[in-house]
Amino acid sequence: MASLWTTRLREAGIRVSAAMSEGSMENIEAIRIADADLILVEDLFCSMAVTGTGLFRGQPVPELRSITALWPDVLHLLIRSDKISTGALQDLDGLSLATGLPDSGNRFVTELLLRSLKGSRPKPRLRPMSNLAAAEALRKGLVDGIDFTGGVPIPLVAQLFNEGKSLLGFLEISEGQMESVREEGWKNVFRVTIPAGSYSGQEKPVNTLGHTNMLAVTSSLNPDVVYALTKSLYENLDYLIRVHPACKSISLEKALEKLNVPLHKGALRYYKERKIKIPEHLIH
Repeated sequence: MASLWTTRLREAGIRVSAAMSEGSMENIEAIRIADADLILVEDLFCSMAVTGTGLFRGQPVPELRSITALWPDVLHLLIRSDKISTGALQDLDGLSLATGLPDSGNRFVTELLLRSLKGSRPKPRLRPMSNLAAAEALRKGLVDGIDFTGGVPIPLVAQLFNEGKSLLGFLEISEGQMESVREEGWKNVFRVTIPAGSYSGQEKPVNTLGHTNMLAVTSSLNPDVVYALTKSLYENLDYLIRVHPACKSISLEKALEKLNVPLHKGALRYYKERKIKIPEHLIH
């Protein structure tokens, strides 16, 4: 996206540079401290941040505004094949699971998922570490499994399967477990299936959960700039799809689906021009 915008909007004086991070929590903090103007973020966390609820209770970030929904961030629960018994979450019991840094989105999602389960709950040993460190720990046998969230296919997961496709397997989330999640009030979480063949050696589809990944900005960003970013994104979807298959999920018809954060005025202007119906809760 940064490359697209910088190339297409150069004459308008717009430059966008991308920076790596550990995910949604770090990205929202970057908005808070004015270290970023534009972020990729999971709606689950952005919704809490803008309202000052959940993880952001007492520390709201009211300046957050949305531009568009992107693709579903999909939970990938992977463990060593020799540790798989049923292929369900119960296989996590007693295992060491690398699950992101303390403030990472994937750690929060995994902890919330485990807490929502009814009956006998698996009790893995959660090991906080970055995604790159988690992959390396799995390679060296220092952990039994990892969890990642991201658009399918996640490059790091693809790399792990390419290195040893017979050594890893997915754990699935059953419909009953999804119902437990819904009963816990996870309004922004939905069923997702990772299609067979998404990763090397993955012969069967995998049932898991996901939540909307979105593009967000600070409310102080110039509306003309946000309008140009939004317009350029939707006029160049073919380019983005060639870069990453997850971008196939982006469409103007689904731009506002599952969003809970008010739109930036620049994005709102673009959608009105395109005759897109704007839900009331997205108008600030």
